[in-house]
Amino acid sequence: MTRHADEADTTNGSTDAPPPPKVSGRPKPLPDGHTVETITGGDRWMQAEAFLYDLYLQLGYCDESPRRRVEEMARWADNSRFHAVIDGDDEIVGTIRTIFGPYHELPVGKFERTDFSHEDPVCELASLVIRPGDRSTGVIENLYRNGWLDAFRSDATSVVALIDPWLFRVFKDVYAMPFRVIGESHHYMGSDPVPVGMALEGPTYDDLARRNPEFWAWILEGASTEEIVEWGLPIVLPGTGVIDLEATAEARRSGAVRSRR
Repeated sequence: MTRHADEADTTNGSTDAPPPPKVSGRPKPLPDGHTVETITGGDRWMQAEAFLYDLYLQLGYCDESPRRRVEEMARWADNSRFHAVIDGDDEIVGTIRTIFGPYHELPVGKFERTDFSHEDPVCELASLVIRPGDRSTGVIENLYRNGWLDAFRSDATSVVALIDPWLFRVFKDVYAMPFRVIGESHHYMGSDPVPVGMALEGPTYDDLARRNPEFWAWILEGASTEEIVEWGLPIVLPGTGVIDLEATAEARRSGAVRSRR
């Protein structure tokens, strides 16, 4: 994801506060011939493992393995899924992995948790890698949307992830995503990421829908009408980018909203 925040103009000596960051709006469509897949096993799983391994090895994030996989992640194979963007040549150009379980048993569990607002189980978004040259093409947004939807369709109470502080600000300011810091940062894989979390509860996304309605409407395109109602998500009026407050409130009053506690 790229930064779109406007820089404050200081050339005129003005002491006014800088303008708020420009929100992302609707992501770019994937290039022609690209599709998003959820992978649970088979040859495609091996392809995703090898894709992740090759890029991690180049970056020095893992040791060499005759199995061509990141051995550190092997223990979570049975309780995780890959989500991948595939190009027209049947090659993977980006992956993200959803891993389910108690916080302390996941990769993020290496980081001390300080915010316990949401109970286990959680869904960790991990193994985000993009082929060089395919960034800023809608790949990252599609991967995160698929991972987020996978988490909502599970029994997880929240999404967690390890991200660099600058990316945390991009998520908050440019995409208006309701991530919050939930643990202590420390050095890991060449940087100092921070553990963040985002509740899987409909009202959590009201501010996102208000501040970045075109992005939110795009996210909802990945869910069914029944899921939107069941999850209590804010409903956007078609073609307007405005929250339908009446429909959203009615869905939440109906009793159909699933509890995650």
